[in-house]
Amino acid sequence: MDCIRPFAPYLLALVFALIMALFQVPELLGAHPFWALKVIWLGLPVGLVAAFLTGFLGLSKTLRIALFTVATLSAFYVATQGKTVFVNSYAENGLAGRFWYFGWIGTMAAVSGLIAVLIRK
Repeated sequence: MDCIRPFAPYLLALVFALIMALFQVPELLGAHPFWALKVIWLGLPVGLVAAFLTGFLGLSKTLRIALFTVATLSAFYVATQGKTVFVNSYAENGLAGRFWYFGWIGTMAAVSGLIAVLIRK
């Protein structure tokens, strides 16, 4: 059982991602229905690696929580603004569409990292 303990925060973040996928949380918050589940699975490994690396670098838990919280809010803002501009351009502004898509990937990555940091002792 002790061999699983170091991986527990990452496994719980995976469970949280599964719950988000089950309840389609990104779609409910404004992600495009076509790729709402895809952004979870693209962002999850990025966030978990970021959480591991920030811990490996010895950053304090408070600083890590602050970094991932700011990253989550920033990425969500980018995704929301990208969606607004994309929709207002009648789907002609491809750059805004990319901001919408990659903003959601960033949001899911930051949320995954934040969950892993919050659960870790």
